[in-house]
Amino acid sequence: MKILACIGLLLLSFSSFSQKNSGTTASYPIDGIKSRCSFQKTFVGNTNSERVKAHLLQTTFRKGVALQLLHRTESPQGIHFTYQQMHQGIPIYRGVVKVNMDRQGYIRSILDHSFPIHTPLSKAFPSLKKIRTTDGATTAISEPVYFYDGKHLVPAMLTTSNQSDAASEMIEDNSGTLLYERDLCSYAPPGGQDSLVSARVFLPDPLTTAGVSYGAPYIDDGDTDVAELLAELVDTSFTATFENDTFKLESPYILITEHSPPVTPVTYNLSPSFNFNRSHPQFEDVNAFYHLNTFQAYIQSLGFNNLVNYQLHVDAHGYNGSDNSGFIPTSNPPRLIFGEGGVDDAEDADVIIHEYGHAISESAAPGSNSGNERKALDEGNGDYLASSYSRSINPFQWENVFSWDGHNEFWNGRNSATSKLYPQDMVGNIYFNGEIWSSTLMEIWGDIGREATDKLLLQSMYSYSVNMTFSDAASLFILADSLCNGGANYTAINNRFVNRGIIPFVGVEEHATSHIELRGSNVLTQEVTIAFTHPSSGTMQLYNTNGQLISSSTFQQQLQLQVNGLTLPRGVYLLTIITKEETTTFKLVR
Repeated sequence: MKILACIGLLLLSFSSFSQKNSGTTASYPIDGIKSRCSFQKTFVGNTNSERVKAHLLQTTFRKGVALQLLHRTESPQGIHFTYQQMHQGIPIYRGVVKVNMDRQGYIRSILDHSFPIHTPLSKAFPSLKKIRTTDGATTAISEPVYFYDGKHLVPAMLTTSNQSDAASEMIEDNSGTLLYERDLCSYAPPGGQDSLVSARVFLPDPLTTAGVSYGAPYIDDGDTDVAELLAELVDTSFTATFENDTFKLESPYILITEHSPPVTPVTYNLSPSFNFNRSHPQFEDVNAFYHLNTFQAYIQSLGFNNLVNYQLHVDAHGYNGSDNSGFIPTSNPPRLIFGEGGVDDAEDADVIIHEYGHAISESAAPGSNSGNERKALDEGNGDYLASSYSRSINPFQWENVFSWDGHNEFWNGRNSATSKLYPQDMVGNIYFNGEIWSSTLMEIWGDIGREATDKLLLQSMYSYSVNMTFSDAASLFILADSLCNGGANYTAINNRFVNRGIIPFVGVEEHATSHIELRGSNVLTQEVTIAFTHPSSGTMQLYNTNGQLISSSTFQQQLQLQVNGLTLPRGVYLLTIITKEETTTFKLVR
């Protein structure tokens, strides 16, 4: 049986910003709480939520803890439960437990952010009862919660507000003091007949296809029809909706709408042609519609049929024309909004796919995007998906995230090939920190390919929870490879995470019943002995921490192997032993 060792501590923040905002995280006591996580493989058998909850309460949790099911989602390889901690019928804010099971009835990981309750809690809640008020486009809902103020769980009132292009929540105590607030948006910053229509889009953006960097004549120039930019338009076709003699940008998964100022008429046509130039406001509608539907079809081809499997509303001209884009998960249905400041955001496939990444995250693990590192992971995943998508179309400067929208006089964009390390290069900015994660995934992309990496990321995202760290996400990514591929990519993936410092100890996989062990010292100034419990055959591979293969050899029916590294340069090495029964990696030092 394999046991994945849980690595890392969990930090938390509720602040969300645009992909071009500062991304600075707010400081609240609740954000620094460490979550408990376990990757112990435990057989439960029954995947009924009540049976899983009973198992938790019997084996893991303190006496008196109450749990209520929030979400149950299914991925191709697993079933995922999110439980809310309750006390006397009142939810404890961010008291969340995430349980991830495989389809054979084993719990594979638990991420526990519940709170201990040592003494009776006060029932003196603010006088405001649970209410619902509607004022035009604004809806507010208030309900009592227990909130951790840094010392105690205190009675408080949680108010969630939804507007046409914004959503937020705040928590107040009995005296009306504001304890906490956060923006709920993640920024990137029926009846019709299907019909094939022609269109022109950027694929993925004009700079990538032209093979140039931003600069005259390849500039925004106030959204005018610059000849060099028009030359980069690509003829394509897609399925739209034909209804009442009109072709509309609508599919089962995407609906182009108008819900955020400036008011721009929704694109339609009486003929099956959407061949607009970028000076036309319809172009951004068409470009967003094409890339979102294309990406949805792609993730379905990987086997993920329940990610954003609803009609997402998309406004390609929003946020009062500012240089900003965002995903609003709490509206019904959820919305994507793209701004028009600088380069129109919906002209750049990187922005479109990055924002769609937030929708995918919310669909896979609802309500989990809170916490400093967790939010950085969401940004990093969005940047990775954007880079993966663009690189698969055209590899020119794929590392420039937001190739057309950024890296210009409007803003700097981001980089998915940074050399920054975890945790020493982490700062108080979720976007800069996300570059560490996206860059690591793009290295893995280079090792095992686009589809394999994308599939492992999507599978692992179902297991996400509040307060996650990069180390937790790496362990879930490795676990996804075990579930999807029997661990075939373990060495390549593990080496990349180790090299970045995301997994500080190579033994992310320990074997409770392993037949392979390292005896004596792991220092290569002398011979290192690898022993087997019975005669074994397989392959022995030695890597440096850059993932480069130093040596490889096979062995037949051996009880021991001797490793001599006296001729190697000083440094850290990874020794991988592969047998028919298991794969084990040891860290050696010279």
